Amino acid sequence: MTTRSPLRVLFVAFSRSSLGHVTRMRTAAQRFQLAGHHVAVAAHAEVRPIVERAGLPWIGIDEIGPAPAWRGMNDVTELRAFARTRLASPDYVETCLADELRAIDDFGPDVVVSDMRNTASVAASMRGLPSVTCHNLRLFRHPMHAVLPEVLITLDQLGVADDHSRKVLGDAMLVPDLALLDPLSEVPAETMGLVTSLVSEIRHIGALVPVELPAAPVRTERSPLLNITLGGSGAGDKDLLRVVAAARGLGVPLAVTLGVEGDGTEALAAQVSAAAGDADVDIAGFRHDAVDLMGRASAAVVHGGHSSMIEGLLCATPLVFVPHSAEQRGNAARITDLGLGATVEPDDPAETVAAKIRSMLAPPDREVHTAFAQTLRAADGAQAMVEHVARAVALHRITRSTHAAQ
Repeated sequence: MTTRSPLRVLFVAFSRSSLGHVTRMRTAAQRFQLAGHHVAVAAHAEVRPIVERAGLPWIGIDEIGPAPAWRGMNDVTELRAFARTRLASPDYVETCLADELRAIDDFGPDVVVSDMRNTASVAASMRGLPSVTCHNLRLFRHPMHAVLPEVLITLDQLGVADDHSRKVLGDAMLVPDLALLDPLSEVPAETMGLVTSLVSEIRHIGALVPVELPAAPVRTERSPLLNITLGGSGAGDKDLLRVVAAARGLGVPLAVTLGVEGDGTEALAAQVSAAAGDADVDIAGFRHDAVDLMGRASAAVVHGGHSSMIEGLLCATPLVFVPHSAEQRGNAARITDLGLGATVEPDDPAETVAAKIRSMLAPPDREVHTAFAQTLRAADGAQAMVEHVARAVALHRITRSTHAAQ
């Protein structure tokens, strides 16, 4: 679907505990830009290079620092109390709204698209704009089942009107995945009741395919290479060293991405190098060619966050999961059940970890990985998002003009 004139689309991404949200918004913004629309990405300064290297305008917003402790909290009362000091704290929510309103006023968008930035759609509503949110449903099992109610309470305490605060999930929630991989049926009934009371539409649109992938065929022949990338929060340093130590005797080159740049990077790189022993290892803090690397790798070791999982599946790269959070464990279980990966357990000895990696480096059914990748690419969630947003803006303009005429 096309519009008569280009849209101005503001993307807002949470970025401090995971790079996946900002890389997804970068991918979406690139596709909107290719469709002729004007875009900007609002995110923390820490990820500014990710945005600008993609040729996209960046708008700075503040963001809370990482706190990996939430991953181990399974008691909902404990997690809600923790959320009140973090994503639902009055100071954080108030700061977010101020930043988002400033970004909206400066850029002048027609619509706001956000990823795990829980107040961006509220700010859009306060400025009379339509909005959509991008969410993984599995996060509503943990931690959003606890975070979402607390954010609503905080918005009420701050005096935000109900008609704005109840837009916390936007006018529509777009799920950047196939229902096979992230089904509605796995969201707890109580949480789903709250979600459906807040948002008019929940739609699976398919993976947000990076712009460089559709033109590149799936590699069927690959030189031996193990891609080890365990996220951007620094929460997986012990896992990183554990995996590198287990893989060093496999006789394949290792490409290790630390997921962090700046303070501590050199020290962690030295630890990784020591753990690799005599293995051929390439270490980087962050890679702007991450998708190309995933496509060249024989296999990849990931935590199981959505972005790295989807990149692996899109590239037909067999995956070995070392999950931490409930979302990652759910992703790992689903892909392992589908026969497209293997999962490392917390108590697996080094020999077992190495064996699981070896099984993915040369899977007997690589053609199945290729077929799944081609099907996933064909869904093209980014194009579906472009079409959905254009339609939403058109409908918003029609209804607004109708109300104005009454």
